[in-house]
Amino acid sequence: MLADNKGKNHYFFLPLLLGLLGLFFQFDRDKRGCWLTFLMFFMTGIAIVLYLNQPPYQVRERDYAYAGSFYFFSVWIGMAVAALYSWIGDALKGRHGVALACGATALCLCVPVLMGAENWDDHDRSGRATAVEMAHNYLNSVGPNGILITHGDNDTFPVWYAQEVEGIRTDVRICNTSLLGTDWHIDQMKWACNESAPLALSVGPEQYLYGNNEYVPIVDSRDAEMPIADVMMLFRHPGVKVPMSSGRKMDYIASRKIVVPVIKENVIASGILDAKYADMIPESITLQIPKGKDYLTKPEIFMLDLLSNYKWDRPLHMLNMGGDLNVGVKEYLVYEGYSYKFVPIKNKISTTDIGFVDTEELYRKMTQAYTWDAISAPDWFIDYQNIYTNLGVIAPRSIFLNAAKAFMKEGKNEWAVEMLDKGTDALRRFPLESIPLGMSTNDYIVIGMIEAYYKLGETDKARALAGQMGADLLASSRFYLEFFEYGKNEFDICGSYVYFLADVMKDGGDKDMSDKLTESFSKLIDWAAGEDEEAAAKNN
Repeated sequence: MLADNKGKNHYFFLPLLLGLLGLFFQFDRDKRGCWLTFLMFFMTGIAIVLYLNQPPYQVRERDYAYAGSFYFFSVWIGMAVAALYSWIGDALKGRHGVALACGATALCLCVPVLMGAENWDDHDRSGRATAVEMAHNYLNSVGPNGILITHGDNDTFPVWYAQEVEGIRTDVRICNTSLLGTDWHIDQMKWACNESAPLALSVGPEQYLYGNNEYVPIVDSRDAEMPIADVMMLFRHPGVKVPMSSGRKMDYIASRKIVVPVIKENVIASGILDAKYADMIPESITLQIPKGKDYLTKPEIFMLDLLSNYKWDRPLHMLNMGGDLNVGVKEYLVYEGYSYKFVPIKNKISTTDIGFVDTEELYRKMTQAYTWDAISAPDWFIDYQNIYTNLGVIAPRSIFLNAAKAFMKEGKNEWAVEMLDKGTDALRRFPLESIPLGMSTNDYIVIGMIEAYYKLGETDKARALAGQMGADLLASSRFYLEFFEYGKNEFDICGSYVYFLADVMKDGGDKDMSDKLTESFSKLIDWAAGEDEEAAAKNN
């Protein structure tokens, strides 16, 4: 469909011609006004992009940067209508004025009608519910009256829409770290919102108003643990400041080892941890700020303020393992599929190993709370921005693989196979041109699924998925070889995954299949080298 869309670009020449016609007409009638509108057109569009040095590849299409210039160009298109009316009127010597006006208007209306008719299908988003589904899953990963820490636009705007328009989980409080550097968003956290209770915060507005405490120094002279209540009391005290080299006195954080008390009864009662983990819950946890970190940002101060008043009576979840919040909270997160829950148990999490997991709760959410109907629906147009969101922000296949690994670790192999089947069923339902394998992280995930199938004894499923994956990698490799000057890095990535996949198949007992894949890849390289030799011979 993207290829088909390229053939429709010629329809944009019609409004372009009308705009140029209107500009010429204005220049003929009012040269000073024409230069003024042209200057405004340039300054409100092209000049803004040049000034901001806007990169060409964006998470979203940022055509709104040209909004002002669109307005002026639309004025010229309107002038083109007047131009046609004036010139045809002169030719008719002023006769049939009303009919002429209607005819010129109807003629020019053909442009937006034609563009709308030809481009509607490419821009029609009716039926596309992936953003709402993703938001639904984010929100349903959080317990009742919980708190969800988000970080950017793509993981926040869908959640806000889901709450405010769809009415989904309005008891969850959304805290966006990109906005917690602003005073107004911190103010909002102190108010009730929908069914969500206010957050207990103690830092006053004089310390987080715009321009205040954008960066807060860490001055730890004792290298000892300090209760978080004392840390924040010293931060809030108007008489406790640290002098800087510039002579300015600033608020500061007095310890890198911050002790947060734990209320075990609330942890269990609020569902943060199941009662079966009661013996693992300590009296307190210690947040460790890294040695090389010399200051905290305003969102990090907000997090410490929140935890200083935290009663463990509201589940606290974070997306992307806490994002840029580097105050020690990442060591106390547990994987819940679409989010990470803050728990009073130290846990080591990485992208390949999710560590300690409540597998029963994870299985419940994977089978009852989360849905993947919209993302696998075949009857709507998927553009590359939608692909980027679903593979870049959070890859659905990684959730299935992580869940399967967690279940395998506890010997719950039936659950693990169920998760892989769900993930690979989604893979079969997604046409490769819609949700492609061609993103390195996504490729790694699929090979991980193949490896897990082998370990679970599901050899036929592993072979089927490996065959599809291998064919796609070879096709991609051939493409990048044909355009090697531009796709060298991408070809190298494809090659590394070819050999990775081959090793997985070999370890799984499919040596012949593995050898066939590597031989096919070698032949591709020989083919490309042969073409280069032929080209060199012709040139000589």
